[in-house]
Amino acid sequence: MKKTQFKKGQSGNPAGRPPKALNKISRPVKESIADFLTEKFEELPGIWLKLKPREQARLIIDLLPYVASKMQAVALDANINFGALSESELDLIINKIFDNEKK
Repeated sequence: MKKTQFKKGQSGNPAGRPPKALNKISRPVKESIADFLTEKFEELPGIWLKLKPREQARLIIDLLPYVASKMQAVALDANINFGALSESELDLIINKIFDNEKK
């Protein structure tokens, strides 16, 4: 076992950044994105309708980290090749997900 300067669970900076503290750049970037989305919010339904289902899914995935806490990965006992699905099949899956969330 490699000998280190610190004991397990300790660091050289015990008064370091607190857990879950944001990076210095994160707060202004998140605020800018929030301001932009607030400003453009009314345009989103029209933009959304022009997106293909795959683009809608990508938009959701890209925006989720800004509004929701990260969740732990869950093992899924299904082997789905999303790349092989048609646009209509992806659209059906997205609609089912949103319909289930409303219940």
